[in-house]
Amino acid sequence: MIGLEFPAHLNQILGDVTGEEYATARSVVEAADTLRDAVEASGVLDRLDTDAGRAEARAVLDGIPPALDEAIVTALESAFERRIPVEVAWLESKNELVEVRLSEELHGDVERVRIVFVSPPGEWFLP
Repeated sequence: MIGLEFPAHLNQILGDVTGEEYATARSVVEAADTLRDAVEASGVLDRLDTDAGRAEARAVLDGIPPALDEAIVTALESAFERRIPVEVAWLESKNELVEVRLSEELHGDVERVRIVFVSPPGEWFLP
């Protein structure tokens, strides 16, 4: 299920502020116009197990409304500027509403940005 696999890969990259992948993600996000551009440039889609999973992830990324896309990119940029970890979660919803929940919280003794993407199942976005 792409809703579990995709965020897990993102969390590996965004959770370790000392890692090379975190630094690369920062550069990629800063250079990207959209979240999809950033995800494509980062190569994270290549980590998904199947072509169908990659197609589904791309369809979901394309389906994010522009205001929400911009909010996610801005939250990532803010985290990168302050070198704090990011956690991404994807919650599937039964309705057609797409929403993003952004929070900043203490996780143990470490501050982190949390991005929760709420949407219909990924298959819903496919043509």
